[in-house]
Amino acid sequence: MNKFVQWRGKGYPFSTDAILDSLLANFINSGEAQEVSFRELVPWMKVGERATHYIHSYPAKLLPHIAHFFLASDRVCPLAGRVLDPFSGTGTVALEAMLSGREAFYADANPLARLITSAKTTLVCEKDLNEAFKQCLSDFKKNRTRSHPEIVNIEHWYTPETIKHLSRLKAAIGHQPNGIIKDFLLVTFSSITRKSSLADPRLSVPVKIKDYPGRRDRKSTSVIDFFSEQFESNLKRMRELSAMDSGTHRPCLAGKDARRLVVESGQPLPSSSIDLVITSPPYAGAQKYIRATSLNLGWLEFAKPCELRGLEDQNIGREHIPKQKYMSFSSTGIKDADKILKCVYEVNPLRASIASTYLIEMRQALTEVFRVLKPGGQLVLVIGNNIVCGHEFMSSDYLLEICESLGMELRLKLIDSIKSRGLMTKRNKTASLITREWVLVLRKII
Repeated sequence: MNKFVQWRGKGYPFSTDAILDSLLANFINSGEAQEVSFRELVPWMKVGERATHYIHSYPAKLLPHIAHFFLASDRVCPLAGRVLDPFSGTGTVALEAMLSGREAFYADANPLARLITSAKTTLVCEKDLNEAFKQCLSDFKKNRTRSHPEIVNIEHWYTPETIKHLSRLKAAIGHQPNGIIKDFLLVTFSSITRKSSLADPRLSVPVKIKDYPGRRDRKSTSVIDFFSEQFESNLKRMRELSAMDSGTHRPCLAGKDARRLVVESGQPLPSSSIDLVITSPPYAGAQKYIRATSLNLGWLEFAKPCELRGLEDQNIGREHIPKQKYMSFSSTGIKDADKILKCVYEVNPLRASIASTYLIEMRQALTEVFRVLKPGGQLVLVIGNNIVCGHEFMSSDYLLEICESLGMELRLKLIDSIKSRGLMTKRNKTASLITREWVLVLRKII
């Protein structure tokens, strides 16, 4: 019998119920985490392009196959259910939920991530986009602006000619009326601010480029060439999104903070309103989302150099902690974690404080997840373990303990091998590469 049962539309052609049932049975019988490859679990999904997933680069993006696998089962979430990702990044879960025909909610502290999510989940008329693109090119040729946004170390990252051309292009896009077309153009523009810089494209955080085999010469490629190529690629992605049956629900923003989920009116997201949460929260002290996107944030005028630290402080898993906060050890309330962190504190109080602050704030975020989940609703938590000052930091175990203390029960534990998350630089000797992801499936006890 074929284990792939025909399910619905172009975006979700098959059900994963049978595969999920088998994994659940094996986990219950063995009590051991099940080794899987999500790429192999959903072979109908090609690795790489799918709709608008890759409209803009971003560090540590969730593998779309993971979200797709769980959303392709109506046993995990009813077909008319509501889906939330409180650490949405660029909206992998939001887009997949939309393609499955469900109502989606998302939150993220990074304004760039929120812009990308909005743009990638909004259908835009191709004719209107082409007309706006042509107008931008025309305005670029006419524009002679010499001003540019405040960007950290701009002369270090760009040649004078590139600065001038990016400034003219940003001004040309600024002439467009606010709305979905302008957002699409801004996302396209943001993509090329990194491509046209002197930053190494192989690293997520900006590091001055060095020669390497196959590198594209940034000096010989014009800003407009980069923009035109990116626009055509993103237009193709939007065309593919349009060709899929994406349902009638456009994802809704649920705020900027996973610890305080809100609706558009500013009121709290209603309690017991969400059927399924799929999320990949930050890792302890390994996240550099603001630093990695600092050039984008500057060109989009989302954050001046003096505002980057404040924006980073809004992120859970940040790498900077004020000294007064680690003058003494902070307990997380998790026995095994505190035992390790006390050892770390003896040699590196800062790293211990980063990790303990992470767990304390993740408890707040998971408490909010528990609040908005319906009784019987499920949480799919994707997390990796890492090394803190030579000690293995078992985030998957610690977050599971938090969830169970709140009133959730573990249904399934999976392990998927992954490529390096690409967030760490070689200069950080206290960190390690993350090569496996733990996927925990929990249910809110009725």
